[in-house]
Amino acid sequence: MNGRTFGELLASEHKDHFYMMHLSYGKDKTQRKRLWEYAINNRTIGLDWDTVRRNWITLSEIERQETSWFWNRQFDLFCREMHVGDYVVILNGIFSVLGIARITEPRHWFRPNLRSYSTNPCRFFDHVRENVEWIRQYPWDGQALPESLTFDGTLERVTPRSRSPRWRVLTMIDP
Repeated sequence: MNGRTFGELLASEHKDHFYMMHLSYGKDKTQRKRLWEYAINNRTIGLDWDTVRRNWITLSEIERQETSWFWNRQFDLFCREMHVGDYVVILNGIFSVLGIARITEPRHWFRPNLRSYSTNPCRFFDHVRENVEWIRQYPWDGQALPESLTFDGTLERVTPRSRSPRWRVLTMIDP
């Protein structure tokens, strides 16, 4: 980021938002390191939920209603609202940041061929954004945050008007 904070980078591009994403795989926290390494090596971020077995964009309204409002919002953010040039800050839990990615392609992909989690060491998430540009990446243990951040889900849009310290804390990330 050329010696600038993340906030300075956002300001220079006239960005008034970014996305905050929690790296997780359900309750299996032991897989996070492998998922992070996969994300870095494959320039990919992803989202998954067990009940969504097809491409979110192609699901009918009735099928979407079978998914909770919470997951509807998560998938809409990931599949419909992220655009080329948007930034995503990847966190490991609520205490450290793993990296910052820039979205470089206009659409997400559905890659169910990696479905067999227990037998496939390359297993990643089904809905992916590929060819992201890693603006900043930290080793697995991450860069400690000056204060912990709460999460209301796997993926959230963060703005300066957010009702939490997220914007303030995350825009101070130094390269």
